[in-house]
Order: sequence, then structure tokens, then C-alpha cells
Amino acid sequence: MNLKKILTCAAILSILAGTPCIANADDNDANKTIDRTEQRTGQRKLASNGNAKYQPTRFIKLTKDDRYTYYLDRDSIMWKRLPYSSSEYMADVWIRMIENEPEEDPDERYQNVYFSVDDIEEVQVAREKNIRYAPTDLEVLKHKHYFLEHYYLRPQKKQIQFLCELEVIGHPQNTDAGRVYEYKNWEELVPGSIESAIYKSVMKEIGTEKAYERGHMKFTDWFEEITRISIH
Repeated sequence: MNLKKILTCAAILSILAGTPCIANADDNDANKTIDRTEQRTGQRKLASNGNAKYQPTRFIKLTKDDRYTYYLDRDSIMWKRLPYSSSEYMADVWIRMIENEPEEDPDERYQNVYFSVDDIEEVQVAREKNIRYAPTDLEVLKHKHYFLEHYYLRPQKKQIQFLCELEVIGHPQNTDAGRVYEYKNWEELVPGSIESAIYKSVMKEIGTEKAYERGHMKFTDWFEEITRISIH
């Protein structure tokens, strides 16, 4: 076999070998969620202890540092009963982090880092109902690349618990493996930390009243509080 035939065969094999990778990249990069919980956890030390109607603002600006602006997603807020307690509740929230100055990526897949307002499906549906989004929401929703952090906040003890961090490209996928609730993972607030700023800003926005609600104690609640064994 001469040199020309050898080179031709090598080129064909190279193309065939590379095709699946290229196809996968195209399929996966349009909408991708990267679970960075393990990496994020490894960097943290746990504490020991028309008239058109206008849509209510969804994203509330909480704080800002050198790299990100942090927004509370009001649609995500839930109050959950603290495990093994019948009288204490914790706030379950998602924080969206937008880069202040997104770095330009030479990879053309990421050159268009913003959605057009007309390409945001939920905004289109709202417009059909003659509902307009607040400018702050449109500013947040237009970003194709952002980060999500999931927290529990414990007002009675002024503590915070980190659950997971996701990097989102496009739309988030519901595949994160975040950490489950663990009592030992509650952290004390460190003055000046970003977690402290998030906690204080969220509490100012949602209030603390629901953290102290005490409903009728069912037998299952009493059993959990006494035995520290969950039967739910």
C-alpha cells in the first residue's frame, strides 16, 4: 500500500472517530446543566454547630460582589418544617447568579450569550395575556449562561445551609444531585461573607414570621420530635 492510500485511510478513520463527539457537543450544549455541588462543597468549611397588567417582580436583587450579581427567585420560595420539629420552619430558596462582565469565549457556541426577549417562551405567553414583565426580570431572563445556588435558611438560629450549585447554559435540567438535608450542615453566618449578605437580604424580603408558626401537632410530628426518627 503506497503512502497516498495510507494517508487517505487515516483521514477517513479520523473523521469517523470524531463525528460522534461533534454530534454530542451540538446536542448537549444548546441546553446544559453542570452540577458543581461537589466542587463547591469541597471549597467550603462547615460550621460546627394595556392597559397592560404588569407581572409581579420575580427576581429581587440581593447583593453584588466583584464577579456576580445575586438575585432571589421569588417563584422558588418555600417554607418547610424543620425535620424533627413541630414548631420551627426553614426557608427553601434558589439564588440566581449573573456574571457582571461575562468573559468572551472564542468558541462560537457561546458567542450569543443572551436570549432575545422574543425568544423567551414565558415572556411570549405573558404577552398573549397582555401581561408585561418587570425590566429587572427581563434583564435576568435574557442571560443564557448563569449559576444557581440552592439554600435552606433558618431564621430562628440565624443559620444557612448550602445544598447545591449548578452552572446553567440555556435552560436548567432537573438532574442535579444536590446534598440532602443534614442537621450538621447548618452554618453560622460569618460577618462580611456572601452567605451572610444573602441571608440578611432574603430575610428582609420575605420576613421571618412563618419561621415561628406552630400548627396542630400531629402524632407523627410528636413522634419525630421526641425520638428524632422521621416517619414521613
